[in-house]
Amino acid sequence: MDKGKEKCEILKAIRAYVAEKYGLDYTPSECNHRGKCRGTCPKCDAELENIQRQLEKKGITDITNDTKLSKMVDDYLLKPTNDEEDSDMLVGVPDIPVDTYATEGMPKPLEGDVVIEEGVVPDQPLEGEVCTDPIEKRKLFLECNVAGAAFYNIDDIWDELYEGAKLILVREKDNAHDEEAIAVALADESNDWSDDIECGPTLGYIPRKVNKSLATLLDMGWQDMFETEISELRENVPYSDRIHISIYIKNKDAEEEPEQQDDRLRMVVITEEAKWKLLSDELWQKGYTYFRWGGFPPWELDLPSKGDKVVFLYNDGFQSFMYLMKTIAIGEQSVPFLEDIDELHQVDDCTIYVLSNVVGPVIIDNSELKLPKELLKGKYQPDERVSQPLSDKLMEIFIGHQYYSSR
Repeated sequence: MDKGKEKCEILKAIRAYVAEKYGLDYTPSECNHRGKCRGTCPKCDAELENIQRQLEKKGITDITNDTKLSKMVDDYLLKPTNDEEDSDMLVGVPDIPVDTYATEGMPKPLEGDVVIEEGVVPDQPLEGEVCTDPIEKRKLFLECNVAGAAFYNIDDIWDELYEGAKLILVREKDNAHDEEAIAVALADESNDWSDDIECGPTLGYIPRKVNKSLATLLDMGWQDMFETEISELRENVPYSDRIHISIYIKNKDAEEEPEQQDDRLRMVVITEEAKWKLLSDELWQKGYTYFRWGGFPPWELDLPSKGDKVVFLYNDGFQSFMYLMKTIAIGEQSVPFLEDIDELHQVDDCTIYVLSNVVGPVIIDNSELKLPKELLKGKYQPDERVSQPLSDKLMEIFIGHQYYSSR
């Protein structure tokens, strides 16, 4: 069975499974299509929409918690067809001529032949070696233009757009002009500290001719399966052709690349002796202290997260006095440590950070710890990390001091 037919059978099985589980009226019709199948067709879409309408009448709006059903949907979306270049789900992808990759002047190999250039080792697995293809992290579901952009003043935000910019699909069931309407909005990625991405300006809509299958899947609760981004921007063309987007299906079986952890230290440099003594007294009496750090715009500041280490330093011209501190609470988590709860609710661009002492005080001669002169002028909040060599040197000092103190 070709891949398209397999997708069609999976889609039919999805409809039958949902109908049986939720007591819906569904009788699968016989498919009389001949030739290559793309996995879906207007008849498939109509049957899926009928299932969706019956679910809505029963007040069922989210069926994505069903593990078996989610697996079936994954199989349907991620299974390739034999002729994806011509599929309606890949709008705007140019056909590639058969001889595009042929090299001029070189004979084409006969079927079954292997042509090996002189001096080139063929890319073949060694005997006994198991070769597995890497799992794709995502697969292209739909590529299209953004319709209706002329009604959304995109000229006002044109300079903010770029290829690769994240987008959000907003399903508009009550749209008066198209019951399958899906708006395309720019994602507001300014709140880097939050996992929730909010909608920015609307750019337009998914074209009516290709929105039906996508609308049905969104209605059934599979919004999180898709990633959408700008794939191309064209400035001096009609508005309907200016923004092109790609919608991808995320493959849940693909392993996420672990983020590289940045373990460089942050630093606060205090230049006033009185402030340093106040900090030292507070750490001696309570074992912790707190500060208000921040500013605008907050997303441009790399302030500590909970658990991050910060070096506090005071230099008297001859020696450096240092504490290695750890961030133990931020914002609302700081309440148990505050003497005046009203400090938490001050209206400004700052947030309270509570830090405890890990190692210190450590005293070291300036001849041994050569700090940049610019740093010694004062740095009052740890909104960036120090260089890796300086971070490594400071950690060696603190670890050595901790080891010495424990003996």
